[in-house]
Amino acid sequence: MPQDPSDEVKLLRSDSATARPGGRTARTGQAVMDATIAELSEVGYAALRIESVAERAGVNKTTIYRRWGDKAGLVATAFIERQGEASPPVDTGDLREDLLSFLREVRRAFDSPWITALIRETGPRSPGDGGIHEVLDKIWPARFALSRGIFAKGIARGDLPPEADPDFLVEAAAGPLYFRWLFLGRELTDDFLTRTADLVLRGAAGPQVATEPSGADGA
Repeated sequence: MPQDPSDEVKLLRSDSATARPGGRTARTGQAVMDATIAELSEVGYAALRIESVAERAGVNKTTIYRRWGDKAGLVATAFIERQGEASPPVDTGDLREDLLSFLREVRRAFDSPWITALIRETGPRSPGDGGIHEVLDKIWPARFALSRGIFAKGIARGDLPPEADPDFLVEAAAGPLYFRWLFLGRELTDDFLTRTADLVLRGAAGPQVATEPSGADGA
């Protein structure tokens, strides 16, 4: 089992058979990825069937099962291949600009019909839950590890206090976008992204500012 979350991404990418350009294997992999995206856009994850993907791609369903294992592995690989999940976020050296770039990336994802299909079908986890959460378990750990680097680097540069929590800050930054778009159905404007970024950064710096004047023993 991979120890680093990014290892899951590397394994999925290498298994996609699209890493090597040219040749029948690469063309087959490309056709299957295209067919998976098309099926997701049309029917969503729950109704997606391996047989339908195989028919659309012009391959035998056993080829898909052999190479990608199951529906969760297939969809996760398609997500990673199309969205460049193995690529790290931009690193300009400016924490605010890097955060805004990350928020714009989240907004762009909402413009993809097949990604919105995944998001809209996702519900709360429950004991023994599977289905779409199997896909998310393959995608989010690696994506999360990359995104937290924005704040980890900010801490290393001294832009954020040492006690800042990168994992929490990723949730605090991306959460408002999901709520506004998914639950309120409102546009993710540039102004909203800017206000979200500034609020998160002010909050991240807040504990340090609050403890310095008092001289109290802070953690």
